[in-house]
Amino acid sequence: MNIGKSKLVAIIAGFISVIICILYLLLVTVLDFRSLLNEQIISLSENMAVVFFEIGYLH
Repeated sequence: MNIGKSKLVAIIAGFISVIICILYLLLVTVLDFRSLLNEQIISLSENMAVVFFEIGYLH
């Protein structure tokens, strides 16, 4: 099987572009999940309430 030099370069460039594409999709997925997580944390703080209870002695 005789592959020309230009064909070999095209195949290698294709593999490199697929690897870059997969890495880009993984990066976008991680960053998107992080923003979703930040929104969940922010929305949790909006629904929280604080209750103070004080026991004191009357003199």
